[in-house]
Amino acid sequence: MMTVHAYGAPLSWQHTPLRLTAAVVIALGAYGWTARTSTNQIVIPLDDRARGLPEQAAKGEDLYVLWTGPHPEWHWGTAHPFAPAGGRTAQLLAYPAGDPATVTAQILRVLRTGRALP
Repeated sequence: MMTVHAYGAPLSWQHTPLRLTAAVVIALGAYGWTARTSTNQIVIPLDDRARGLPEQAAKGEDLYVLWTGPHPEWHWGTAHPFAPAGGRTAQLLAYPAGDPATVTAQILRVLRTGRALP
């Protein structure tokens, strides 16, 4: 059963709705994280507070949360801000995908633990 939110059915999204990603960026800001967004991603610059990603933070990488895949869903990965696109990502496990609180909670989990699983 698919949950449909104010943003519509996730399976119909070509790009994430701007209101959804904006809500996640605002929520991350409430936790002290700076983030920016575009049509299919949320980017969080890493610093020493990212206890789950210390090596990536030390290298100056960012956390990328992407709406992507053959059956689009949330994924995450890290990369240098000026690196070419590509690389490996992992599922974010944010369900329902259209709930800003769930997406935010999973991003905070990755920042804290370096993984999306409990």
